[in-house]
Amino acid sequence: MRGNTVRVYLFVLKNGPCELREVQRALKLSTPSLAFYHLSRLVHSGVVNRTADGRYIVVSDISADLLDGYVKFGRRIIPQLFFLTLIFTVILGYYVYLVWRLPLDTDDIVTIVYSLSIIVLWYETLKVWRRLSG
Repeated sequence: MRGNTVRVYLFVLKNGPCELREVQRALKLSTPSLAFYHLSRLVHSGVVNRTADGRYIVVSDISADLLDGYVKFGRRIIPQLFFLTLIFTVILGYYVYLVWRLPLDTDDIVTIVYSLSIIVLWYETLKVWRRLSG
């Protein structure tokens, strides 16, 4: 399960019994049939049921498995990798601040390598973030 299906699941889990149009509007899905598609996938996987009045309700909480590697921070769900990336970015900023006050030397190579590592970390963090948000 990934992308919009995860978003639909988390919305129904968070908001309780929901109607199809409610899910579509809240998640800004383009059509009701798209919301129906994702809700149907959840029903077929056995984590959501459709009630007699047409509402969808979570019957199996799989959020722990879905959110492995993520942290709930207030109302937001953030990849754990984000905090590590943020710390290393701050360290890089402080290091660049200290080094650039000195004449140029071999420390510049270290700065470049470290900077490239931070770019890779940010790329991976954003990739993990997009996996959840679709």
